[in-house]
Formats: sequence, structure tokens, C-alpha cells
Amino acid sequence: MTSPQMNQVEQALADFERQKAALGEIERGLHGSTSTVVAKGRALAVTVNSHGAVAEIKFMTSAYRNMSGAELGDLLVSTIEQARAEAMAQTMQAFAAVLPGGQAMVDAFTGRAGGNVETPLEKLLAEVLLDTDGPAEH
Repeated sequence: MTSPQMNQVEQALADFERQKAALGEIERGLHGSTSTVVAKGRALAVTVNSHGAVAEIKFMTSAYRNMSGAELGDLLVSTIEQARAEAMAQTMQAFAAVLPGGQAMVDAFTGRAGGNVETPLEKLLAEVLLDTDGPAEH
């Protein structure tokens, strides 16, 4: 016979495996995804991958030839930032369904999630580890 704590541990492990599989599917889906942003004035377009790394910069017209170095640099930086923001939004949307407790995706990505909030698995482990009645009967 299994104890209630063992049943909870088995359920938590099964939940973990389901979530791990779901995350794998999401990661595979995002693997080849890109975000492309066209700069104002259509002078250039920037494409980034799902991690925000610049994959391509296209100069769509010859307008860049009439820009100062600082102006072109500013246009590149702002367009790259927009493309990265789009990629992050797509990634957040993809992962939103598997976030525990509806946490904000930005907090999860930036490490600001949780604080002192205990997850169900942490609560369960604390109960099992603090069980002073001796080993559970099997």
C-alpha cells in the first residue's frame, strides 16, 4: 500500500514529465521561428531568431547612403530592438500555456518570478521531508 505522500510524489513526477514534454514541443516549434521588422521609411529590415539574435539585415532601398553614420546606427539599433521585442512577445505567447500559476512571462524570463512563493512541488517535498512519523509504509 502506498502512502498519500507517495501518491502525491508520483503525481508530481507525472505532472513534471507532461510539462517537460510540452516545453520540448514549444522549443521545437520556436527553433526555426524568426521576427522581421521593417524600419520606418523602409530603409532597412532586420530579422532576428527566437532568441533575439540578429539573423539578417537587409537594406531595402539606397536611402541608407544619404544617412549620417549616427543616423544609420540609431536606425539599426531601434529596428533591432523592435525585432527583439517581437521575438520575445512570440516566445512569451508560446510559453504562456505552460507557465505555473499564471506568472507573468517577462518575470519568468528575467528571473524576477516567484519571490517567496512556494510551488506545490516544494510544499509536497517539505511535507515529506518533515514527516517525523518515520518511514512511510509501502
